[in-house]
Amino acid sequence: MSRKFERVIFEYTDRIKPGEVVLLEYTSQEPVHLLLQMVLRYAELRGIPLITVDVLDGLHVMRSKLRLAGIDTELIDRAPVMKVGGEVNAGDVILKVDEIVELSIFRNRFMDALRKIRERIGNRPFIRIVVGATELLQRMERDAMKREAFFAGVIRPLVGNPSTRGLVFLNRKRPMHIGLKEAEELATRVLRTRMEQDRLFIKIVKSIHLEEYGAEIGIDPCSLRDYLITAGGE
Repeated sequence: MSRKFERVIFEYTDRIKPGEVVLLEYTSQEPVHLLLQMVLRYAELRGIPLITVDVLDGLHVMRSKLRLAGIDTELIDRAPVMKVGGEVNAGDVILKVDEIVELSIFRNRFMDALRKIRERIGNRPFIRIVVGATELLQRMERDAMKREAFFAGVIRPLVGNPSTRGLVFLNRKRPMHIGLKEAEELATRVLRTRMEQDRLFIKIVKSIHLEEYGAEIGIDPCSLRDYLITAGGE
């Protein structure tokens, strides 16, 4: 069952085009670290380069949960990372940015990180994974000018960018209602997770392909964890 689940996830991810921004909305109840490992496996097995944007140690937290679950974290450990704030490094940090004070500086540093990954991989499209963005949007919730500058200067230019596909993990239950709505509006796809009767479900609530609306897939998270333990860092 877990191998079939992985195959379905991989086949769906294959259909996500360069230029898309995908939101994976979760709550604190769901083991989304398992889904992060699935995405890393997808990139590894498909031979697709990636960069992880680690905001305020979000990647460290995900890596720790995987390790505590007995899952090999080699895929995280050698992934190129742009670190935004925080104290604990995870992955191969190629660039660090202090917590956002001046958005113009952050934007320039962010674009530097994208250029560095481009220098490493050439012209191949890559995957951009953002972990910890919830905390960032929370800090902008009451500052409309900073929030608009962030979306206008950093996020919107990436929609339609043929060099990269974006996946952003967001905790939809945290207090960032305005930022979440703005992110949902610009996203090309929105996926939501939930736990129900001891199963982990992923539901498509928005897509550029209207026929996908409402589709969902579920799995026993214990089986998925055990599968990822066996699969290791391959």
